[in-house]
Amino acid sequence: MTLVRPSVLMAALGGAFPARQELALTGMQLVGKGNVRWAKKSAWFRNVPVTAVFPTVGQMEVRVAFAKKAKEAKEKNMTGTRAKPAYSKRLKREFVGAAAYIADNFFEYKAPNRKSPEEYPSKLRKTLHTADELEAILGKAKG
Repeated sequence: MTLVRPSVLMAALGGAFPARQELALTGMQLVGKGNVRWAKKSAWFRNVPVTAVFPTVGQMEVRVAFAKKAKEAKEKNMTGTRAKPAYSKRLKREFVGAAAYIADNFFEYKAPNRKSPEEYPSKLRKTLHTADELEAILGKAKG
């Protein structure tokens, strides 16, 4: 997926791109068809998921643990590629050294405060604002 905002096109001309965190608040995602067989379009836009802006405690724990493993890989000067049979016998493919190290040492990590699948924010609320909330915000903006 790619975060996209119309102002990025103008920024490309001027050379001033918005920061990634700013784009997560105001941007949109360009989503590819992937395995959605019933989709008629090859790609479409959607709002950024609410957890991109407001991650859960479990998501933050996973991101911190991932960052620590990435730093360990950097400290060990993991470079190049190497086979990864320990990660997945089905994949049997090569990864960049740092990605291989992270996969070997991270894939079983479970966040202590993770939510059950029924509690995922994406199941409870798809976007940052509902249509009713946007209508209320629009009404306040108009006066």
